[in-house]
Amino acid sequence: MENLVLSDRIEREADRLLAQIRRADSMIIAVKAGARAEGFVLGMETVGGLRAGDSERLYIIFEFAVEERLKSLAPI
Repeated sequence: MENLVLSDRIEREADRLLAQIRRADSMIIAVKAGARAEGFVLGMETVGGLRAGDSERLYIIFEFAVEERLKSLAPI
């Protein structure tokens, strides 16, 4: 999450959400964790807790993490 301007509290929460996505042990859990992360960003946008560019970057970070986790959980 380099190049983002986040308060310590918001960064800790974003890191926690990202970790949940990365350690999801099923595709459903990964998607749910991704939805929770997306809701977090939406909430932060709504209350003005993030700069516009930072919120967009967070959406992309979380989306990429979900995609990667789903790929790793997909049957071969």
